[in-house]
Amino acid sequence: MSAQVAWVIGVLIVYLAAILFIGLWSTRYAKFTLEDYAMGSRSFGFWVLFSTVFAANISAVTLIGIPGAAYHNGWIMWPYFVTSWAWFTPWLFWLLSNRSWILGQRFGYMTQAEIVKNRWDSPALGFLFSICLLFYSVPYLMTGIQGGGNALAGLTGNVIPYWAGCLIVAVIVCAYLVAGGMRGAAWVNTLQAAIFMVGVIIIFFSVANVFGGLTPATQQVADKYPWLLDRSKFSWKIFYSYGFIVALSVPVFPQVFMRMITGRSPKALKGTVMIYPLAGLIVFFTMAYSGMWGHLAFPELKGAESDKILPMVLAAYLHPALMAVLGSAIFAALMSTLDSQLWAVAVILVKDFFLGQKTTAISEVQAVRWSRIITVSLAVLAFILAQFQIVGIINIVNFAFAGFAVLIWPMAAALLWRRCTKQAAAASIIASQFVLLGLQYGILPKAWAFGFLPGLPAIIVGLVVLVIVTYLTPVPVNKGTQEFFETFATAMPKKSISTSVTGRQMA
Repeated sequence: MSAQVAWVIGVLIVYLAAILFIGLWSTRYAKFTLEDYAMGSRSFGFWVLFSTVFAANISAVTLIGIPGAAYHNGWIMWPYFVTSWAWFTPWLFWLLSNRSWILGQRFGYMTQAEIVKNRWDSPALGFLFSICLLFYSVPYLMTGIQGGGNALAGLTGNVIPYWAGCLIVAVIVCAYLVAGGMRGAAWVNTLQAAIFMVGVIIIFFSVANVFGGLTPATQQVADKYPWLLDRSKFSWKIFYSYGFIVALSVPVFPQVFMRMITGRSPKALKGTVMIYPLAGLIVFFTMAYSGMWGHLAFPELKGAESDKILPMVLAAYLHPALMAVLGSAIFAALMSTLDSQLWAVAVILVKDFFLGQKTTAISEVQAVRWSRIITVSLAVLAFILAQFQIVGIINIVNFAFAGFAVLIWPMAAALLWRRCTKQAAAASIIASQFVLLGLQYGILPKAWAFGFLPGLPAIIVGLVVLVIVTYLTPVPVNKGTQEFFETFATAMPKKSISTSVTGRQMA
């Protein structure tokens, strides 16, 4: 075994042991209720809340996918992701999450579908919303496991094969998530966020130093691969439509949205919203440039092979010890998002489907047990799907982001627009999904996208349909609408939360 592989395995063992210890230690504070297992009893202060929300968003996409895409497309991948995200997404976070937090405190809601369903007293609408979330979340689950496999294979020169890396990531994430639930994941995420925030900065300067420094590295790219420093890979329509899609999709991510309502107070939520974009800008910038510079070292990579560019550069040019430590930053990012995705999908399945269809009460212990079983089952499914590596991580994400973005209108309307009706929300979901999937898979003529990404026409159609149908249908006077907006008007949620899993929140 080479010194490089030994360092990677040694550091990985230390890192994995640390997060397992934290996850298991959190069980000392467990209350063995679904409210505690799934939401951590909504007790997180600012730093833990920020860490777990940010870690849920900074994933294999950021530390594997963006460097891989920048390898082919250049620096433009940085503004491609953050053009609107840096300013619009935090605003949406506060606008939507603040009201959702109030409802969570008042009624104990855990999922977006519960909010949509109870706003209009429509189980069918909540079911439709959940189906859409799951449809785009399950493929997204693959990215964390796929990123882990690529990272370990790249760092060890394939001594640890892709499938083994995928397996290691899946098993460890399942272990601390099943044991500690949301609290365990949040505490682990706090460590992971610190690791990858420091790690990406060191990676940035280390990769630049390989090619002589920041300016010489970029000058070499300009001399050898000038297209990596212009915008020729993207038309303005593609560039700006993707920026808009990203900005609207992130607040709808179930793993991010549901974490935003686990905070202890609005103050913790506000602090998270304020610091979130700054941290994101740093991570996206450093990873895009690192991937672009990597083209100088390995210029012959094709397609999804570029997803390995960052670990390949670290393995080839850095001291094994430093390379291994920085490799742990990659693992911290991809595992933190994987645990949040597994958790979110499991909670959706339990709350919106299993418990939502039960006519009799089940015990809290049974609810937690089902959450754990579903978490493990999802990890197995994601592991199997990741073995096919049909497309690169960025391609999976592009598909998922658009699917989440078109759901922003019914979600926002449920919280902000009292006049909006359930018929309008349902029509918006159906119409936007039809346009998105129709353009994506050739059912509708691609010319109908007018050169934009399919997600943008779908977003516009969803908004237009929502507004038109709202004014064609009667003003809603249902109980849920009255309760929601009376609660917002007083802004004084109850401090105690019912731990019943069969009460009003599932009615």
